[in-house]
Amino acid sequence: MKHKIFSLILAATLLFTAAFPAYATETEKTETETTESTTTNTEGTSTDSTSSELTLTAESAILMDATTGKILYEKNSRTKQYPASITKLMTLLLALEHGSLEDEITFSHDAVFSIEPGSAHIAIQEGEILTLEQVLYGIMLRSANECANAAAEYVDGSMEKFAEHMTARAKELGCENTNFVNANGLFDENHYTTAYDMALIAQELLKNETYRSMMSNTYYLIPPTNKQPEERPLHGQHQMLNEN
Repeated sequence: MKHKIFSLILAATLLFTAAFPAYATETEKTETETTESTTTNTEGTSTDSTSSELTLTAESAILMDATTGKILYEKNSRTKQYPASITKLMTLLLALEHGSLEDEITFSHDAVFSIEPGSAHIAIQEGEILTLEQVLYGIMLRSANECANAAAEYVDGSMEKFAEHMTARAKELGCENTNFVNANGLFDENHYTTAYDMALIAQELLKNETYRSMMSNTYYLIPPTNKQPEERPLHGQHQMLNEN
């Protein structure tokens, strides 16, 4: 039972992380409707309690038990949406399935310079060498788009082939309304998924022991590299995992 509850909570926090802004993380609000009810405490006396009803402004949402796959809550979960950076859940899955953490990755010109100006990154330079582990932490803690691109090239040789791989893997997991065209989630009208499909991807990712271990960390330090003489401290933005 403890494992099931943990998996459920982990899946929920994963999909609503501040590091991966997307349609599922649009402004939410709680409207509390107070109702009187009678409960009995251990001493046999009656007390009043209140109940709350959650109202989401997000267009699509889902809450799935990661262990059993049972859907506990859904709202327009099969409606196509633009996933933004939670796309990177599939990027992480494929990188972990087809890579070794100690492997070294050299960042190409395209990986570094094909991202939109002002989008999330950790200032990696062309020709800089990081390990796959460092690249994945850049994705998980800072949603770094150039790291997602580098992971794509590492796995499949090009970002285009990796996108095809992402879509094929999604179909293997049972996703019915998903098409990926990049590894980072930057907007493209042909890049879409659904809340339900993303839950299936997250459920598969949570089976990966390496991922579960890595995503529990809120801080990671990238040491000096061949291009960067200074250390790069990466601080996670996930408020539900932040000890402070």
